[in-house]
Amino acid sequence: MLEYYGYLWSTTWPNLVVLLLIWGIVVSRMVLKSVGTWRYTRDAWGFTVLTGKSLIWIMVLGIYTDLLFFSQPDWLSQPSFIQGSVQGKAYDSGSRLYLLDIRNGTEQKQFYIDQNVYERLKLEDQVKLMYLPSRREVVRCELIGSLR
Repeated sequence: MLEYYGYLWSTTWPNLVVLLLIWGIVVSRMVLKSVGTWRYTRDAWGFTVLTGKSLIWIMVLGIYTDLLFFSQPDWLSQPSFIQGSVQGKAYDSGSRLYLLDIRNGTEQKQFYIDQNVYERLKLEDQVKLMYLPSRREVVRCELIGSLR
């Protein structure tokens, strides 16, 4: 599991850092406003305005967080696994991605792999993959059997 979330962190850290910065700034400003209102204003109007601003900022934080998880849904999913044989591999020069076709019984799926795995695998190798369920990027590839 650590390997899965480590991979997710390595591919999405800029988005997460920005989200954490937004959360930190908004929450610290809300705390400072609350303390200021409690110390100096202490009237119903001050607390009403503070409540309204807090609700707006909570909605903004919710939208930013939802946007992150909408663009990176693998953070909310468990890793997926498949075991099968390599049926094909290809390099898509347009998108500069390495593709791997795996057959598991009657089911055939396509995954994205890195160059090192692409070069090591041969057709008909038996592999076990851990991958991101939404993006289908391979996190870990174990070679179980080979025809070499």
